[in-house]
Amino acid sequence: MTPKQTAEELVLKYLKLQEPNYNWFHKGLAKQCASIAVDEIIKAIDFDWMEVQNIEQQHRYWQEVKQEIENL
Repeated sequence: MTPKQTAEELVLKYLKLQEPNYNWFHKGLAKQCASIAVDEIIKAIDFDWMEVQNIEQQHRYWQEVKQEIENL
């Protein structure tokens, strides 16, 4: 998946959390939630120092996802 596809999927997952009878969970809030989730993933990657080679690549990917969330 591209970072943009991942960003769209994450935001959509949060949009689907809304109750059928309520329309308060809007895109802006979904983007904030997705961005928080990505921050937590980045922290977890940074903590996993055992696979140093892969950390940089994963970190870059999730930073791109976060940027794509902001662009949505």
